[in-house]
Amino acid sequence: MAGGAGSRLRPLTCELPKPMVPVMNKPVMTYSIELLKRYGIDRIGVTLQYLPQVIQDYFGDGKDLGVSLKYFIEETPLGTAGSVKNAQDFLDETFVVISGDALTDIDLKKAIDFHVQNHSIATLVLKRVEVPLEYGVVVTNERGEITRFLEKPNWGEVFSDTVNTGIYILEPEVLDYFEKNKKFDFSQDLFPMLLKDKKPMFGYITDEYWCDIGNPQSYLQAHFDMMDGKVRFSIDGREVKKGVWVSETSEIHPDAFLEGPCYVGKYSRISKAAYIGPYSVVGDYCEIGEESSTKRSILWNFSHLGKKVELRGATICSKVEIGSNSSLFEGSVVGEGSRISEYCTIKPDVKIWPGKVIDCRTMVKSNVVWDTRLSRSLFGKDGVAGLLNGEISPQLVHRMGAAFGADLKPGSRIAVSCDENNSCKMLKYSMISGLLSVGSEVFDLGELTTPILRYAVRYFAFDGGIHIFADQEDRNKVRIHFVDRYGANLSPATERRIENLFIRDDFQRMAADRIQGVHVLRDVPIFYMRNLMNGIHHEAIRERKVRLLLSASGKLMSSVLMPILKDLGCICEWVEEGELSSCLRSGRYDLACKIDKNGENLVIFNETGNPVERERLWVLITSMLLKSRCGEEVVVPYTAPDIIEQLAQAYNGVVIRTRSSRQAVMEEIIKREGCDGFSGKGMFSVYSDGAVALVKLIEAISVEEKSLSELLEDLPKFHMKEKAIDCPWSAKGRVMRSLIEGENKGGNRVELFEGVKILSDKGWALILPDSDDPVCRIYSQGFSEEYASELVDFYAEKISNMVQTEQ
Repeated sequence: MAGGAGSRLRPLTCELPKPMVPVMNKPVMTYSIELLKRYGIDRIGVTLQYLPQVIQDYFGDGKDLGVSLKYFIEETPLGTAGSVKNAQDFLDETFVVISGDALTDIDLKKAIDFHVQNHSIATLVLKRVEVPLEYGVVVTNERGEITRFLEKPNWGEVFSDTVNTGIYILEPEVLDYFEKNKKFDFSQDLFPMLLKDKKPMFGYITDEYWCDIGNPQSYLQAHFDMMDGKVRFSIDGREVKKGVWVSETSEIHPDAFLEGPCYVGKYSRISKAAYIGPYSVVGDYCEIGEESSTKRSILWNFSHLGKKVELRGATICSKVEIGSNSSLFEGSVVGEGSRISEYCTIKPDVKIWPGKVIDCRTMVKSNVVWDTRLSRSLFGKDGVAGLLNGEISPQLVHRMGAAFGADLKPGSRIAVSCDENNSCKMLKYSMISGLLSVGSEVFDLGELTTPILRYAVRYFAFDGGIHIFADQEDRNKVRIHFVDRYGANLSPATERRIENLFIRDDFQRMAADRIQGVHVLRDVPIFYMRNLMNGIHHEAIRERKVRLLLSASGKLMSSVLMPILKDLGCICEWVEEGELSSCLRSGRYDLACKIDKNGENLVIFNETGNPVERERLWVLITSMLLKSRCGEEVVVPYTAPDIIEQLAQAYNGVVIRTRSSRQAVMEEIIKREGCDGFSGKGMFSVYSDGAVALVKLIEAISVEEKSLSELLEDLPKFHMKEKAIDCPWSAKGRVMRSLIEGENKGGNRVELFEGVKILSDKGWALILPDSDDPVCRIYSQGFSEEYASELVDFYAEKISNMVQTEQ
């Protein structure tokens, strides 16, 4: 499989297909060919798509490597299985599929023998890794049969640390399952089909070396592992001392110092007092100037370093010139044919695209055009968050807007809003600038909250929206919410697309005559308030004259809620948050409410001043929806208590459970409600908008003529607990796999819809790896409060022991 463009490896792959990226001065695909030959496989088909001629010109018919190569070229991308289908006539017996862009030395004979012994139609070679998010996670039973797999899961879907390496042993008949010249994928299409048909599919777990060279960091690591002897391939060159490999044609000055492990290629010249430090690779025809030094750095062919150059963890492509007294730091990459002038500093993780010139004495803190320091991921479980002018800078926000607009295509209509914080206004203008640069038409809605933005996007038929606001707890921290055309959080697939655009800087800036305008809309809250009142029993509320004690931290929320509650005839008193408890003791109020400045989160107190538990409030709101939507569906997260099904039965309703993320809940609601979800009676608004939820509570008290305590007392009893337990990122996959294996051996019932849910007659426990923090979250429900607490504590201790054992 050699058709990959390697977009995540750019700029290494801007002018080179990914299988041709050199590892220890040889194209990485060479190692795959050598591995096949080592185990007697010398008839090799090569699937090509991106820059196919480069690979064909280099390898030819394969005779120089002692094999026979036949090429199969895709005119358009056909997916992993679709590209192999092109070679179906060539594949007339059991065959191996292997990547041309991954580095591995696995024992293919053992894998093939395992395949034959199990009479498998498809055997996947599997590997256990610390962080499985970028791979297909695979679950097998004790015999090695595949029972489940998921391509590129989020943390809530990580059922194991065992992943698909992309190496398969297959029987020819699997190619009969789909048509030629149609896009078809092994992991997403073919393997689920075989699993559904109950065909014998097995996973062969290897503990041998395998590295998916997917980004510049893993590319460097592959070199380090080769030099450490972790990979069973020989290194070309003469080992002049332990760990120092030098080509016989290279020229090393007597006063130069080489410290292993390191490598110097053919006809390269190392000058006086130069230092080639550990884990450095110097390609062919390179020149290292006097007193220059390299550590943990890779140079391709024909590159030149002037005097006193420092490379620290850098990757330098072919034909690059680096001027004297320049320094390049960890994670930096310089594309082919670029020139770094004298006295330049290239900061960590900066990537310079091919053919660029960096002027003398320039300090480069960002990619060639835009600023970034790449993090583990851009999006968390609730948008983007970070410190103002730290992780979230105006330059980064500009680029974020460009990536979002590029994903929606030129001419898209995008709404942007912020809170009253000046720093958020600053970032809003950067975001608008980025959107305009890629051809988006921008609508500035001024100061809003996320729920109001969601409504506006749907009401005005925008293609998407962005809201920027200061964190409730830490004003130095900024949050950014992105919404789709339905006003819902972006899907994981959309977030990945935007992240890829953001990371690669891979979008087209518009010419001057194609820049769109900015339209200012300032009356959106008025439309929102009118819409919120739709479907409310105004008369019943006005007659009840509900007495409210309110605390809202943002002046915008006060300005929106005040006219609504006044119109409903409520008697309101506004107090500071710290005054709530003392005022509630007077007994003069029907309920009290604390709402956050972004209008999403609601804390309710009953008439006696006791706070309502979050889970109980969720159940109460859901029961209200069931009453008002008798006979219809309601959507709840997987973590919600089981009594919701009991309530639904009473009102002839149907409960739809979905993953616990806000986006997943919204997605299921949108499928059922469409536009109606944005009225005051819709599920979407009730679940995502604190103001709507408050009005619905007031309505319930008024219509049923009961106190809030009486409404809560009417609910069935349930007991739930929640706890977060520390769990490093590197341990999450292993912990989840171990939990599944342990519970299966113990004969317990396990559900894998999201996380790992262990069920018993007395309750259940759900373990979810958190997507933002290095923790696992444990939820439990029990027949009593004591049993729910026992469940949480039991699995917290179990996970803690697993983590400590590994450490």
